[in-house]
Amino acid sequence: MKKLVLILVTVLAAFFMIGCNEEEGEDELTMLWWSDGTEGFVMQTLLNRYEEETGVKITLVSTPYNEYEQRLATMISGGQAPHLARVTEGHLNNFQDQILSLKDVFDEDQFKNLFFNNDGEVIGLPMDITANGLFVNLDLLEKYSVNYPELGEEVWTWAEFETEMNKLKDKEDVTAPGIFDHQAHRFMPLFYQNGVTLWDTPYTVSNLKSTEAVATLQQLMDWYDEGFLSDQTYVVKNSAAEFRNGTYGFHMSGNWNVSAYQSLTFDWTVVPMPKGENRATILGGKSMAAFANSGAEDEAKDFIAWLSEGVNHDQFTNGVPYLTPRLGAEVNYGPYAEQYNVFLDEIANTDNMYITDWLDQVMIPGMYPIINLLVENAADPNNTKTALELLTQLETDLKGIMD
Repeated sequence: MKKLVLILVTVLAAFFMIGCNEEEGEDELTMLWWSDGTEGFVMQTLLNRYEEETGVKITLVSTPYNEYEQRLATMISGGQAPHLARVTEGHLNNFQDQILSLKDVFDEDQFKNLFFNNDGEVIGLPMDITANGLFVNLDLLEKYSVNYPELGEEVWTWAEFETEMNKLKDKEDVTAPGIFDHQAHRFMPLFYQNGVTLWDTPYTVSNLKSTEAVATLQQLMDWYDEGFLSDQTYVVKNSAAEFRNGTYGFHMSGNWNVSAYQSLTFDWTVVPMPKGENRATILGGKSMAAFANSGAEDEAKDFIAWLSEGVNHDQFTNGVPYLTPRLGAEVNYGPYAEQYNVFLDEIANTDNMYITDWLDQVMIPGMYPIINLLVENAADPNNTKTALELLTQLETDLKGIMD
């Protein structure tokens, strides 16, 4: 009899503790994360402070970026969605049905670069703003007398850029004059610089087969055919690692590498991108998102609300540092200021119609793999299609998704 009473007491105690945990919520969450530079370390300092203040532990699960989207998709499909995750605009688009609305979680008026679901509700807390830009290896440029403009000087044209960078071609210590990231949106600003909006009427009438668009893609194809650009990026899928070797004159990438490149063994800087008819870059950014069916939706939203507070959000952008999306933020870019000023200048010289056009493009589900395929095909030495044929296929694929 005593044994039976003891068993009943134990069972009741267990049920009581389960009930308490359900009422009190989860006290340990997971955050899926990748790092381009020091931002993982900076986020961990915030998570440590959040645990001290709330008692809620959040474990940072780091994953290489080239494996990130597949891992996130696998976790979601397997019923093991992370509570929180760092996401790009592409992730917000591709997984928006699994991402929680953050309506009324934070003050949206205090942030720019917001992304919304089909119901018009914000689905991510903007953590930084990104822009495309041009990194150069100063050691190689100076060794081979390559001229380049600095911020405040007259911006060079693509023809002038090609002439100067070709001074590096066929040199023993140079793999190729330059390298682009393998992601296609590093190439997309060239359309805008040549006056081409991708959409005349979003998802219905495109400008992808225009004379200007075809000429722009043909220029890229010529650069790969002539060895001006290295196609090694499509082998390693990590152009930053290639640029670190010190055998490329330039790297077309994004501002996150300003912090990631601080430990390079050669001198480098950021210079203005060349221009076509005009100047233009592409804006992007990373956000913090919470996921449905994680088992701790409210707790995840609580963290995002905390992270949106000025002192906490600014600790992240100051710690990396990154271009901030928070209005009124106080960010000291310190030794990064010179490079970040170039990116800020690129943004300031980008017409709003191109920013709007790119946001229309971003909202096409699965858009990134489609445009990536366009550029990979353009770089493929075995490609037999013309620039017009590749762009016609791109238009068909993009419209097909929206039908």
